[in-house]
Amino acid sequence: MPKISIKSGRKLNVLLHIAGIIGLSVVPLIIENSYYMGIVNLILIYIILCMGLNLILGYTGLLSLGHAAFYGIGGYATAILMTRYGLSFLSSLIISGLLALVFGMLLGIPTRKVRGDYFCLLTIAFGEIFRLIAQAWIPFTGGAMGIVGIPIPKLFAWTIRSETDFYYLGLILAGFTYLSLALLIGSRFGRAFVAIREDELAASVMGINTSAYKILAFSIGSLYAGLAGSYLAVYQTTITPSSFRLDESCLMIIMVIVGGMGSLLAPIAGVIIMTLATEAFRSLADYRMLIIGVIMVTVLLFRPQGLFGTAAFRD
Repeated sequence: MPKISIKSGRKLNVLLHIAGIIGLSVVPLIIENSYYMGIVNLILIYIILCMGLNLILGYTGLLSLGHAAFYGIGGYATAILMTRYGLSFLSSLIISGLLALVFGMLLGIPTRKVRGDYFCLLTIAFGEIFRLIAQAWIPFTGGAMGIVGIPIPKLFAWTIRSETDFYYLGLILAGFTYLSLALLIGSRFGRAFVAIREDELAASVMGINTSAYKILAFSIGSLYAGLAGSYLAVYQTTITPSSFRLDESCLMIIMVIVGGMGSLLAPIAGVIIMTLATEAFRSLADYRMLIIGVIMVTVLLFRPQGLFGTAAFRD
């Protein structure tokens, strides 16, 4: 069987990426229905969220059930900055991402020595604290009614109004997430994250500052959640605490697990499957989490590493 050289493999990889970019750019020409484009835009939001969560869960091995809180921090930051302080969307987007990163770091520092179930419980507590504050701090967050009337976003001379406009905005943000994570994972930082996931004690013996790397992974993953929250705020033109509940964090984790952990593109498959499943069973809203749970259990039984996950997660 002929061997493929490294140079040929790189060329093939580049060609596949170019083909992917071309294919994604013509999606609005294929899907003209605004309802279906809305579903595609929702998929893009979850892709950004789950690629960031995959850095925390799939590459570093930290089970976080508070990812929706950082999603909410980005959403509320953009809503407040644009409606009350008149900031542009681009400025609000950057600040929202950095604010989520800072909160991720603030949570990561005191929990850096905590492992397993205890870390998971602390992230749940943080997520619920955020939701309760957003619901109770009425003068600042608008309470249960949230913040409405978020302005139409503009990116330089581009006014983003239609579903197609939001699709291309989401595609830009998802592309940025993918490229920046690819660079990060391919660096020594990415190798350190994987070492911590495989065996934290062995990684520390090898000279890796496991606490610092865990904080870094958690903070960067939170940054992407903040960007997704900023996108959600301008897309919906309103933001409420109900969008950032615990079950939202659970859904993100299930998407990552179904697609496959420890692979940069694998969670995208989980996002598409779970989003289409929830849309298909929307009439059975009372059984939504039950259906999602059945899908996850089925995948774990027959393909424990996820649909496109690495072999490291088979056992």
